Amino acid sequence: MLRITRLACVAAAIAAIWAALLQQTTAEPARTAVLLAPLAAALLLAAYLAITLLVGVVTFRTVPEEAELLQKDIARAKADLAKRGIKY
Repeated sequence: MLRITRLACVAAAIAAIWAALLQQTTAEPARTAVLLAPLAAALLLAAYLAITLLVGVVTFRTVPEEAELLQKDIARAKADLAKRGIKY
C-alpha cells in the first residue's frame, strides 16, 4: 500500500472517530474538548516538529576535513574558470 494511501486511511479513521465522539458528546465541557482536539493535536505536532528541528540543528556535526576538501574544490574550479577565460 502506498504511503499516501495509508496516511489517507488513517486520517479518515481519525476523522470518523472524531465525528462519532462529537455526535455522542452532549455535556458542554466535554463537547468543547472534543471540538478543540484537532487544534490541540495540530499544536502538539507543530511543537514536536520544532523541537526535532532544533535538536537536529544543535547536534549538527561539522567535519573540518570535508570543509577543507570543499575549499580545495572551489579553488580548483575557480582556477579552471580563469584558465578558460570566464570571469566570475
